[in-house]
Amino acid sequence: MPKTRKQQSMAGALILAVIAGVVIGVVLYNPLDTPPPGPAKVEIVGEYDDSWGRLKTKVAKATVTHILVSWTGANPRSQPKEPRSKDEARKLIDQLWLQFRNNPTEGNWRKMQAQFNEDSQPHTPYEVDRNASLVQPFKDCSMSTEINHARVVESEFGFHLIRREK
Repeated sequence: MPKTRKQQSMAGALILAVIAGVVIGVVLYNPLDTPPPGPAKVEIVGEYDDSWGRLKTKVAKATVTHILVSWTGANPRSQPKEPRSKDEARKLIDQLWLQFRNNPTEGNWRKMQAQFNEDSQPHTPYEVDRNASLVQPFKDCSMSTEINHARVVESEFGFHLIRREK
């Protein structure tokens, strides 16, 4: 049954009244001099999963970047930014992997590198093939990771979160 103009006007007025009530309620509940609450802190939980991004067959060549997290006494050529044990380094690299897996973007990766990488050249891309002058675990992981994925490997320098770019 079609609505009359009067019914349509009353429905419109009712909708406006509800909207006005919501706005007034928000203003009364959150006075103008009170800043809005900040974003909720999100805790990233989970465990490292080496199957994420793992290729079944190695590629012959890969371009990678990485985040090195070392521990006190790992290797004189790699010093941690702050003293930590091997267990603490493992927990940190696992957290970084989870953070990247939940937001696998270039921007997030660069931000993580800038903040956490303990390599002397934090943003350097490495060309990796079987003859590269890199430790074997680094090469093996690099050539068995899918593009835009990251995996963790341990070497004499510490734990590497390796992201394959090409």
